[in-house]
Amino acid sequence: MSYTQKRALVVVFPGFNVLDVSGPVSVLYNSDFSVSYAAKDELTTSQENATVKRDISLAEAKLHLSDYEILIVPGSRPNNILPHVEQLSELVEFIACFASDTDQDSVRQRTILAVCIGAYLLAFGGVLDGLTAITHRLAVPGLRDATQHYLDRTPGAKGTRVVPEHPSELVSFLDAGLNQFGVRIITTGAIVNGIDAALHFVSLGSSRSLAIEVAGLMGHQWKDI
Repeated sequence: MSYTQKRALVVVFPGFNVLDVSGPVSVLYNSDFSVSYAAKDELTTSQENATVKRDISLAEAKLHLSDYEILIVPGSRPNNILPHVEQLSELVEFIACFASDTDQDSVRQRTILAVCIGAYLLAFGGVLDGLTAITHRLAVPGLRDATQHYLDRTPGAKGTRVVPEHPSELVSFLDAGLNQFGVRIITTGAIVNGIDAALHFVSLGSSRSLAIEVAGLMGHQWKDI
């Protein structure tokens, strides 16, 4: 029987947060995933001034959505996202396509993991509509505004419950379950919680024992839900 390696896709945009990417990618790499990077431009620089060379354009990746089991969506500081929503429209549309354009013949369960303020990008595209979501505790008001904006301009939208209700309540990550297209949507609280959420994904798709093993290898105390 031939072996097919599981594949993950990371989308990056100007000003993305490096740890939002490197944490989940380290988990997936140590769980035997092949990881590729998609972006609008050939080279993309993070807010920490690290530059990533893409493996595939967003346009090309859109033609091969069923190749990937998980899409990692990093965040950034709000001022790297909110003033540039129009420039990020191709990325927002790509994320929305990943969340909805499912291949009925594929046996793979598709997942979107939005780390920290990456949830904003899901909200702009309506990916969080009808679901519950979290983000960094200081960015909760902005996520509520983004989901409300989508609700106001989209007939038939259901709205999004954003938690926690009080910023003093800390939530590591939230698995909202499957959306109407059968795609699992996971959002996280703080930046480092992307590691916890990625381990949760591995525990669901492979085994809890593998997730525990990878957490130990990384020296990370896993905060599972």
